[in-house]
Amino acid sequence: MEQLTEEQIQKLNELSKLPQEQQQAELQKLLSTMSPGQIEFLKSQQKQQCLFCSIVEFQTPQYRVYEDNYFIGILDINPASKGHTIIIPKKHHKFINEIEEDFSIPIKKITNKIYEELQADVSIIINNGDKAGQKLPHASISIIPRYENDNINIEWQSNKASEEELKELSQKLMISKEIPKVEEKIEEINDYEEDERIP
Repeated sequence: MEQLTEEQIQKLNELSKLPQEQQQAELQKLLSTMSPGQIEFLKSQQKQQCLFCSIVEFQTPQYRVYEDNYFIGILDINPASKGHTIIIPKKHHKFINEIEEDFSIPIKKITNKIYEELQADVSIIINNGDKAGQKLPHASISIIPRYENDNINIEWQSNKASEEELKELSQKLMISKEIPKVEEKIEEINDYEEDERIP
């Protein structure tokens, strides 16, 4: 691994003071000037300084309640309520949208376990980005058991949206439906026909 130059380190320090949106664009520019060895060095430094990465690698005390190939679940040491669990991806990802693996699986399993063992409903919270209240630069999902009179307040003031605004937003945020490839459909049909054949 190749260490960074003084100029690159200075640039990184300047980037950390910029607003979140600007940081990403400027960081991409800076990364394009670095060698593969320098990028690896930067990743290793980032990982060493990340609390959640140190938890994944058992370098920090923890109470692990879940693990698969991609995620771990640990009890929060400063819980919002009894059984508050944090799901952490094993790979270092800052934002939830960077995670390729299906994080609905650990959410379902942990939620079911909390319901079975603690007879509690849950609030599932993902703070994605600084403005959303994300405190650490590693994506995480909080599963907070809810009890009667638990004094947890996750509410916001609702504001009526206009028809025009809703129409504009629905067009901007529309996600196109993925159309399966023809080959995949043919395989599905063949599999179905083979299962249904009578000998």
